[in-house]
Order: sequence, then C-alpha cells, then structure tokens
Amino acid sequence: MKKILLVDFDRCTGCEACVDACSGHRTGSYSEKASCIRLLEDKPRTVFIPLVCEQCREHPCVDACPVEAIQYDSGLSIFLVHDDLCTACGSCEEVCPYQGIFVIEETALKCDLCGGEPACVNICYPRALQFVEVNVASVIADLMTKTKKLREIRSEIHDQPT
Repeated sequence: MKKILLVDFDRCTGCEACVDACSGHRTGSYSEKASCIRLLEDKPRTVFIPLVCEQCREHPCVDACPVEAIQYDSGLSIFLVHDDLCTACGSCEEVCPYQGIFVIEETALKCDLCGGEPACVNICYPRALQFVEVNVASVIADLMTKTKKLREIRSEIHDQPT
C-alpha cells in the first residue's frame, strides 16, 4: 500500500533532529545544506515548520524543470530529482508552494523518502513527522496540515521587513 509523509508542525519542537537524520543518511555528515528538510522558525511564537517536499498533487516543480530532471518513481510513488540531469537552475525551488525543494551547489534537493524508510521519521520523538499508509484519515490530515502550512509560510513572508 502507498505511504505518505505526514508533517504536523503543531508537534514540531524545532530540535532539528530530522535535519541531522536526513543529512546523515544522505551524506554521512550533519549539515543543513545536505538535508532535504529545513526548518522555518518563528521562535517568539514558538512555531517551527519542517519544510520538506510535500509531494503535492500539482507538482509545479516538475512542470517548471526545463530539463525534466524531476521524474516520477513508480516504486516509491513520488517524484525524484535525477542529479545527472539537474542543472541547478532553481526553477523548481522558485515555484514550490511549500518551500520543500532546495538548490545547492550543482543539484536540487528533494525528499526521496530514504528509499521508503525515512530517517527523519525514526528520529522525530514528538512525532511531528510520520510515514503512514494512505487512507481517508491520513489524506484529510495531510490536506489540513498543508493548508495550515501555506497560511503560516505566507504569514512569515508578509511579516518580513522589506
């Protein structure tokens, strides 16, 4: 059965263990730059939003990629970046409504679910990140979280000094 990564930022404590787990799994080093997860932080309000590819239905990153480096993986049922095709142009990063794709050095970083066993989920003690089977309840929870996340991201952007 297909599974999805659920992100509940109401539970996120901002500990960044997910960031370290992701980069550690991917590269063996612990660096935000090597992670497919970043945190949007509003410390005064104690709001921490894990920014990770939401595998959204619209997938604007796929449409924006001029070299078709983001392709569907039927085994994982997600879109992945093919590093050998990616030119790091940044088009995908610009159009992502959830700020879940990051361009660094020579490629775009996008969650690949660690091949089906997301390292971030295993380390997330407040269970802000969960890898669950797709069912009505998980889809509704996912949509509610995405809607709330978009509101928070837009709020952060509009609250920034110009």
